[in-house]
Amino acid sequence: MNPRALVFYFFCFLPGAALKAQVKLPQPSPKCVLEQTVGLTQVRVEYSRPGVKGRKIFGELVPFGQVWRTGANAATSISFSEDVQWGGKTLAKGEYALFSIPGPAEWILIFNSNEGQKGSVNYKEALDVLRLNVKPEPCEFTERFTIEVNPVDDQEGELALRWEKTRVSVRFRTHTPEQARKNIEDFANQFAGQWYDLANAAKYAFENGLLPDKQLELVDKSIALRDHFFNKFVKAKILHRSGKVAEAKALMKEARDWGEKNPSGFYDAYKAEIEKCLKEW
Repeated sequence: MNPRALVFYFFCFLPGAALKAQVKLPQPSPKCVLEQTVGLTQVRVEYSRPGVKGRKIFGELVPFGQVWRTGANAATSISFSEDVQWGGKTLAKGEYALFSIPGPAEWILIFNSNEGQKGSVNYKEALDVLRLNVKPEPCEFTERFTIEVNPVDDQEGELALRWEKTRVSVRFRTHTPEQARKNIEDFANQFAGQWYDLANAAKYAFENGLLPDKQLELVDKSIALRDHFFNKFVKAKILHRSGKVAEAKALMKEARDWGEKNPSGFYDAYKAEIEKCLKEW
């Protein structure tokens, strides 16, 4: 055989095992990883996002009354770094598969331990940890299936699903005050070398009604480490709430004087509140 023909034959009919290169192309349902902090709780969602692509979704592509993997490809994964509450029901921290059963008037959201199973074809009802009944609502058209975790405030978050013209949402509560209280106590007991952290811990405790017997102790430790408008400002507010108005006003004036002598963006952020306190007190 002609040598050139032999080379051509070799490359054209090379066994498939030697041709392992793959063409990279867009995925029909691209993967998405969402991370959101609510208070002190980390929420992580990993899922795939199918598109509408001109199809009728709920009631057809995704049948009503049947378990859905809440996305595409593998089952949607959702994890929480701390315990959370859904309508008074506690869900322990950890990772779950998020299944759902869509319906025209009601959905069921399912947190399932999953045990490594992927996709609704392997769904096992016996592994359900929590079920929630949720009312769907209309929304603006959404081409790609979307999951959102929205912080409402330090203690409350919202889990929302959107696709086509349907939105399903449910709120959950974290244990932020309890976690913050423990963090403040641990910090105060174990470490007292950062004046700002001590003052900020006292401020958070004051604003959220935590550790009333520790607030002055924390801010006094801060003042002992460094003379600053911020710790004076925090202590003045604590004193005022306890009824020591004259002492509080005198300390708030010291905070203002310190800030005026040492101007900064940090002081500017509190200047209006300091002036307001002095005027009202």
